[in-house]
Amino acid sequence: MTLEKEGTIAVGRVIESGPGPFVTHQLQRLADGYHLVAHSRRHRKGLRPHRVREASRAKRLPSLEASAFRHLWAPGYLGWWIAILFMSGSLLFTVGGLGGAWPTALPGTLTEGASLARLFVVGALFFTAAAWLQWLEVLNRDISEALVPGMGTAWRWVGWRPRNLGYLACTVQLAGTLLFNLSTIAATRSDLSVGQQEHWIWTPNMLGCVCFLVASYLVYAEVSHGVASFAIRSLSWWIAVLNLSGSVAFQLSALFSDVASSPVAESSIFWSNLCTLSGGSCFLIGAYLLIPELFDEVPNERSLAPYSGTEAKHAASEDDDRRDQTQNSPDG
Repeated sequence: MTLEKEGTIAVGRVIESGPGPFVTHQLQRLADGYHLVAHSRRHRKGLRPHRVREASRAKRLPSLEASAFRHLWAPGYLGWWIAILFMSGSLLFTVGGLGGAWPTALPGTLTEGASLARLFVVGALFFTAAAWLQWLEVLNRDISEALVPGMGTAWRWVGWRPRNLGYLACTVQLAGTLLFNLSTIAATRSDLSVGQQEHWIWTPNMLGCVCFLVASYLVYAEVSHGVASFAIRSLSWWIAVLNLSGSVAFQLSALFSDVASSPVAESSIFWSNLCTLSGGSCFLIGAYLLIPELFDEVPNERSLAPYSGTEAKHAASEDDDRRDQTQNSPDG
């Protein structure tokens, strides 16, 4: 879906655009010639629409505002709790990977098999809680409602957003966390046979990693408004890249830990834990950046709001009058 030429966009009209059948941003032409832009990810994080001069710049992500990093404590924001829960889960997976790769780096009580396994169990539970809140966040802040005044005011607990890449990503990631719950809980059992380990530990772990990889790429595509992008000045872009990197590392960790070739080589166990450590670290940094992202407002745009229906009709009427005057003028 592509944006129409600027001259053909009526004042107040909302145009949706994105890769394929998906909607990743909306555009609304203003009476002053500027355009109001809402991005799907920024909208669900509670950030206001921002203005651009040309419609062709609608896909560009706003540059990072340094002042966003001044905020650390914001429990009134749903996104803050999502960040804290993801940070907690990521930290436990990072510590677990560190203890598995270098047991001497942690106290002995933490490097025991049962203790490490419990770290991953709790970490996966944090992931699931964060993923559930994240799913509710995207469900209740759909991009289709970003530039429509009065919509999205009623809280929803269930729903379906098939054209929202963020919604699909959160749904797939939530499924992945549930698979991690199954895998990590099963890993606390020491009496499982090789076949049972393959069935209850490795398989759900592998599928969960696949879910994380798919979800991370969908978020990256959402931020990119397409297959790929390079926007190093955008905080949202860095979060997507870090999560995608962490998912790749988790996927490699699952591949190295395959118990089908039992006994698993010590080198494979080391690399599996190292990948878990690397992936957890990427997720930890990405989760922390979710906090400043909540405050990454475009300067002087806090008061901007989409046109109401009456304002849009009035602006469109004025725009038509100006066009008629231009067409009827001797110089026209």
